[in-house]
Amino acid sequence: MIDRTVEAGVPFAWFAADEEFGQNHKLRRHLEEQQIAYCMAVPRNTTVTTGSVSTATADPAIVEAIAKRLKPNDWQRRACGIGSKGFRVYDWAVIKTPIPGHQYMFRRNITNDELAYFHCYNPRGEGPSELVRVIGARWPIEECFEAAKQEAGLAHYQFRLYHAWYRHITLAMLAMAFLAVLRHTTKKGTHSLWTTSGDRQHTPGTPETTNTNHRAGTPAAGPAPDHLVCWRDPAPVQPDQQR
Repeated sequence: MIDRTVEAGVPFAWFAADEEFGQNHKLRRHLEEQQIAYCMAVPRNTTVTTGSVSTATADPAIVEAIAKRLKPNDWQRRACGIGSKGFRVYDWAVIKTPIPGHQYMFRRNITNDELAYFHCYNPRGEGPSELVRVIGARWPIEECFEAAKQEAGLAHYQFRLYHAWYRHITLAMLAMAFLAVLRHTTKKGTHSLWTTSGDRQHTPGTPETTNTNHRAGTPAAGPAPDHLVCWRDPAPVQPDQQR
């Protein structure tokens, strides 16, 4: 999917992902070979020298041990986006590595001091603000997928083949995009019917030019409209037809 995106010329600047992808060294190497910058979450026992997961808990090169040695002035408080309760504010610290272009970003919760770790491949040398923005961009993406599960049936599948899964995901996301555009373009207020011309708009405070007599099913007296929609009651059934 990444290769097809690059071949199609889709413009993007970063690749962001969670721990499941962050600890995949083959994926990281593939992105680095194509000079695709990324920010991916990694486990707390990841070593900064190799980028792999270490089983030695006492290794001083793992990200958890390095975070404990940081001083208070090594952290910067920044917001990485807006959530349901306001700005998402965390403390952030950037750690350089011996490998050119590679950095590690630490995020600390200002309420409970919970830590999260991110491996950043930053070949363009972007600053901390840009790294924070990229990491924070994951939230609206995940919220979009969650909304697609509820509104477009993104997770309602039982497929065993990749092509069937791919078609379902593509159509579900297309339906979600359609709903998003529809919500954005829909406005509250008076809307003209599709059966009426678009240039005939009713001005508040003036009588309607077209009224329908629901009892008789015929339009009331008034100027003849360009298009008319009448709702007629069904014709009564004759006694001989009931038989």
